[in-house]
Amino acid sequence: MTGDAQIWELFGGAMLTGLWLAVGLPLLGAVLVLRQQLFLAAAIGQSANLGIAIVLWAGLGEAAAGHVHEESAALAAALVTAGGTAVLAMRALTVRGTALEARAVWTFLFAGSAAMLLLADAPHGLQEVQRLMLSSLLGASGADAWLAGTLCAASAAALLRWRRSLLLWATDPASAQVYGLPVRRLDAVVGAWIGAGLGFSIHATGLTFTFGAAVLPVLLLREWARSLAAVLAGAPLAGAGIFAAGFFAADRLDLPPGQATVVLLGAAVAASRALRWLLRR
Repeated sequence: MTGDAQIWELFGGAMLTGLWLAVGLPLLGAVLVLRQQLFLAAAIGQSANLGIAIVLWAGLGEAAAGHVHEESAALAAALVTAGGTAVLAMRALTVRGTALEARAVWTFLFAGSAAMLLLADAPHGLQEVQRLMLSSLLGASGADAWLAGTLCAASAAALLRWRRSLLLWATDPASAQVYGLPVRRLDAVVGAWIGAGLGFSIHATGLTFTFGAAVLPVLLLREWARSLAAVLAGAPLAGAGIFAAGFFAADRLDLPPGQATVVLLGAAVAASRALRWLLRR
């Protein structure tokens, strides 16, 4: 068992990064839930992995010399590929008005396989892919914590400022266009923001934690909340609370905190659905 001061010294950056993302990611995931595109979060995250793999394969970070430059190049690639995927997906949903399950599955499989092939012969290449595919929460730094806090604050501020427009766009793009909302611009801006948020989180924490923290708190609140406003307010709180419990349990049991948090979130969703089923009988 680790002392509190030592925990903070060793994992303070990871704890703050995970906490901010546990609060901010459900706000991004709520848009995908409203558009009935849960798996799109995983596809966007996988495209970020491919962007990082391309940077490592091409040696772009090494050309700039230094670990900091390599990390910056990898993060930039993750933001570009994830953001591009999200913008294209949001626009396709608006134009076609249909689900994108097949395209999301294709993106997930292609990007994941391509990343592994690119780095198959690179030194420690496959280890890097595995790190991104799983949870690398303990590798998050103090700089990641600042970026995660900025992401969280900006997402919450945008939702408070443009809540009605964003919700109408997310739930019914056709009606949003009739009411004069700039739907094409919203597709681009919101898609880019979702992609950037998920891409950053993938770079900082890995796919498992990102996907789970973005979607599972929203699904949990949907089981109990009576309104969309309650879901949007409660999902970040649930994400933060369960992350705190997951990190505490992981420290005490010497487990990976990202996976511990996702397991607790998944268990909470399953237990809520089971309890609601029993109450309806």
